[in-house]
Amino acid sequence: MFTNCEGCTIYEKTVVNRAPVYIRHTTTGPIYWQPDEGQMDGKDKKPQKKVFVNMPATSVDYVPKVDDRVVCGIINDTAPPLDALTVDDVKDLRYGSPRVQHIEMILC
Repeated sequence: MFTNCEGCTIYEKTVVNRAPVYIRHTTTGPIYWQPDEGQMDGKDKKPQKKVFVNMPATSVDYVPKVDDRVVCGIINDTAPPLDALTVDDVKDLRYGSPRVQHIEMILC
């Protein structure tokens, strides 16, 4: 599977006493990270910036979920930085041949 990034840091969002608390996870291997500027929204004329992430199943110990935060690269911060992206969609595709098993995410 094609990869172009050393990995990513995923911050699992949990809620404690109505406040978000983040648990840090990292990928154990390389991933594919593709920034994309999509179509403009008709209301505010700002392009929708999204990122497509493809993680081989062998690189993942934690499967992200919607509203988790993700940063390209491995960082040691316990809380997500301000430029962290939010998981918008996750597809768990860990079936079939082990060489093609992966997880896809859309970040915004």
